[in-house]
Amino acid sequence: MNFAAKARSASDATAVGRAALCDRQGREGNWAGDLAVGGTMWDAADILMHHFLDTADPARIAEQRAWIVSQQNADGGFPVYTGGPSDLSCSVVTHLALQLAGHPEDREALERAAGFVRAHGGIESIEMIPARFWLAFVGVVSWDDIAPLPPELILLPRWFPGSVYDFEPLAREVVVAVGILGVVRPVRRLPLETAPLRAGPARRGSPRPAFRAEPARAAGTAVLRLAHGLNRVSPTPLRRRALHRAERWLLGRQEPDGTWGGSWAETMVCALALHSLGFGKGHPAIARGLAACDAYHIRRDGTLRVRTFHSTVMDTAITLRALAAAGSRAGADPAADRAVAWLLAHRSDATHNAPHPPARVWDFHGIPSINPDVDDTAMVIGALSALRATRTPETAAAVAEGIRWVMEWQTRSGGWSGYGMSDWALVGGRALAGISFVEPPSPCVTAHVVEMLCLEGFGWHPRVRRALRWLFDQQAVDGSWATRWGGRLYGTTQVLIALRAAGFAPDHPAMAAAMEFLFLHQNDDGGWGEDIASAFDPTRPAAGTSSVTQTAWCLSALHLAGLADADPKRVSAAADYLMARQEADGTWADEREWLIIIPNNVYASDDALTNAFALWALALHAAHTEPAEEESR
Repeated sequence: MNFAAKARSASDATAVGRAALCDRQGREGNWAGDLAVGGTMWDAADILMHHFLDTADPARIAEQRAWIVSQQNADGGFPVYTGGPSDLSCSVVTHLALQLAGHPEDREALERAAGFVRAHGGIESIEMIPARFWLAFVGVVSWDDIAPLPPELILLPRWFPGSVYDFEPLAREVVVAVGILGVVRPVRRLPLETAPLRAGPARRGSPRPAFRAEPARAAGTAVLRLAHGLNRVSPTPLRRRALHRAERWLLGRQEPDGTWGGSWAETMVCALALHSLGFGKGHPAIARGLAACDAYHIRRDGTLRVRTFHSTVMDTAITLRALAAAGSRAGADPAADRAVAWLLAHRSDATHNAPHPPARVWDFHGIPSINPDVDDTAMVIGALSALRATRTPETAAAVAEGIRWVMEWQTRSGGWSGYGMSDWALVGGRALAGISFVEPPSPCVTAHVVEMLCLEGFGWHPRVRRALRWLFDQQAVDGSWATRWGGRLYGTTQVLIALRAAGFAPDHPAMAAAMEFLFLHQNDDGGWGEDIASAFDPTRPAAGTSSVTQTAWCLSALHLAGLADADPKRVSAAADYLMARQEADGTWADEREWLIIIPNNVYASDDALTNAFALWALALHAAHTEPAEEESR
């Protein structure tokens, strides 16, 4: 039975939702949801990599196969996000993984997938860089088709343009590992049939010769050849020294939980790089890495899916904001107190992030030595402020340290990015940003920092003023803000909250335009929805079926920005949408991915965040509307 059917008010829904969140709190005091990646690319890549390393587990692969087959589209292809269109690169990798899975019932699925691949250009036309990378290991595509990153980058000092430290912190291990792989170029030929996946006869060399006649493709091919040529001219002693330094560097960066960067993808790439240098699969570094990756998997209903990483800090911080909106206060709520203690005990060392003074702030995972990031640090401090946490000397010092560190990470443009300064000055910055090696400043991250600094009394600070000017410059003519991590609904709602925290009135032109954008894109059922396709299509912004998470963003923003009274019927319709979709146990579910991790590649959802956002929105709505209803009685 749906709880909302018997809920009398938003307060009732909030009370049950709050109890449900507290029941799901971890034993240590944190919250950690199942951050599930959509599509089949990463599950298929996991199968390929374990076969390459000779560590394949038939029982586990059977569970992965069950998930993969369930995601096949009617046209035979496989998507990169749930319900999305079939993607050529994803379909190629998935087809090969299903071959290795070896299930006799998959013949029809393989034939349909192969038909889709051939109809869309075949292996010759795959574009996704990670797809070509994974396939190079098993000899399906050539390493010549992958642009190399010279391992000598590891020898450059921090201050030199193009050094490893110019890349986004979470990408540095990948940069170093890819540098090793580009030299060693490991291949293990597996029993894979590629003829059904080719649109034409097999050719030697690059798997995309048919595109060489196009000017853009010809230019790209020339650059690729030049990169490989330069990569081959490094003097042998220098190359040997770089590989040795890279090996030591990777071994020194493995996290306490066995991962590199707290990420499945980074861990697999680093393990493969060390394996190519002669480290056996039983070596402690590789064994710990593979075990950590296996522990990341999500098992549901007899299927197994890859989880790229945990989002424990963000899950905990947003849940605390929701509990604060529902009335929790530090010192009066044991669940909140345990979570605050967990956050204070799980700060990360920022020493490797940049040549700034050392600091202990927050990352996304809660691993003591992982690279911390601006967004999670801002979220945690904002949660401590919302809970009115008592500023003990320890808490005060942690907050002050976090504020100082975040301010230092402001880019020259005035905005903030999650993981890097984005001061890349060399040719190719746009391409590097496209594969998440360099992250540009983002309105959503900047908004979180601005809100946090204003809550902490720094609204007057010149850095905040400069950030606000940058945010106003980023607003689109339709009143919205596009953003890196969640589309226009996310960007617009987060900036609205920040502008209100900075003291701007609800009738400010920028806020009024953003409000009109939200109301214009509200669906008839009262909710909001922005599917992945519309997030990248300027002709249909914020379009899609309603979702719990995105509706919660919009409802919370309207309340926090002081805009809820502009159209009470629309606001009430949004609250009704959330209450109608609350489950009997007080939780909410979103099956569709809404978190953009790597555009055109990795999308995810997080059930803990969905519950936290929904509770936060309904708690704000109850506080705003129900006291007025009581007075009118």
